[in-house]
Amino acid sequence: MLFATIGLWSCDESSDDGAKSIDSPKIVQSEEILDNPITLSFSWESVSNAAKYMYQLAEVNDSTNKVIVSGTTEDLSVEIASTDEAELMYSKEYVFTLKAVSADGSLMSEPAEVHVTTSGGAIALSIENLTYRSAVLKCTPVDKNMLYQYAQIPVETYTAYDSDMAFIEDYDFGYYKAMSAAMPWIKWYEAMEAGSVKGDDSYETRMLKPGQTYMLYAYGVEFNSDDTENPVSVVTPLIKNIFTTPKWKATSNCTFDAKIEGQDVVVYQPGETYVNVKVEVTPSDNNMRYYVAFVDKKTLEETYKGDFYDFIFDVILSEEQYGGEYFDWATTSMLSSGKAVLDSKDFGWRLYGSTDYKLMVCGVDNNGLVVTEAATLDFTTIAESSTAKKTSLFAKEFMHKKMNQATQDRK
Repeated sequence: MLFATIGLWSCDESSDDGAKSIDSPKIVQSEEILDNPITLSFSWESVSNAAKYMYQLAEVNDSTNKVIVSGTTEDLSVEIASTDEAELMYSKEYVFTLKAVSADGSLMSEPAEVHVTTSGGAIALSIENLTYRSAVLKCTPVDKNMLYQYAQIPVETYTAYDSDMAFIEDYDFGYYKAMSAAMPWIKWYEAMEAGSVKGDDSYETRMLKPGQTYMLYAYGVEFNSDDTENPVSVVTPLIKNIFTTPKWKATSNCTFDAKIEGQDVVVYQPGETYVNVKVEVTPSDNNMRYYVAFVDKKTLEETYKGDFYDFIFDVILSEEQYGGEYFDWATTSMLSSGKAVLDSKDFGWRLYGSTDYKLMVCGVDNNGLVVTEAATLDFTTIAESSTAKKTSLFAKEFMHKKMNQATQDRK
């Protein structure tokens, strides 16, 4: 279904030479006439003294509308079809703008415009509860018995391909082929079939980054295991919903004072030790629950380019992934409250000796969102650590488990 609202502006002002300006055209038709490819059709009534008409179609966005296509015609109608160069999306609002122009171009009408929303296609996609790091991805297929794939990825992953089918066959099929390579007893198309869904479905992704553009996509599939050359058939267009996460900003003015109270060496196992750091934290609001994290300066610079918030967002995600489906920020012991002296080892942080670190403290709400500015403190650990093996990324045991948890989250 396509919805439309029309706005008209007429102009009866005279030009400098005394001639009347041209009336605005009256748009009489605006509809989606095809959904594969998406094709929009517009028509209008003839305007006296007009020899041609200038039109523009733009995608409606929260900030600035994005122009998709523009042109000039002498006809009283135009059809605009989705192409690789000017792609139209399902379930998107567009604004069509039209101006009447005199033969010599000296007179131009005020614009008439119509807003249209394209249909959802075979699978309607929507984004709900969008935050700087999470969103609920929802799929509503027309055919409730059709198997389909859906996932979210950074949009640049998709734009690296020349066509939708190239993306599906290389990236998506490749995703399952890599899975099969790691588990050779499962054929890739069997893994893909197991990862397909049918009927209405939703998934909450938690691995988004602030201020980044992503693409939620879906397409219908059929499987034929007897045809080992072509076991998967794509039965719908690739349906896409492109969205951008908001930038992170603090929503609480709670602050923290943090200081190092002491350090000691802990024997991990024979011949291996690590450093435990005692940290005193004093929040300005005793009701604010907070998270304490550590990162060595080398990792911070080389992996995160000095952005300790990016590190914090990653480690928050890793806590969730390590904790599994029953992890709950409302009840987890990984958060503290009130003035407290905390041991780094009690929160899984095994620090290395003679290493420069940054300590970070930030408030976290019941949904795992960082809600305060982070308090930071630079320090160096004592020298008596003899830990034999260092992780290349974090000095926290669970960090090696940082991975995609569902087929809907891909990179």
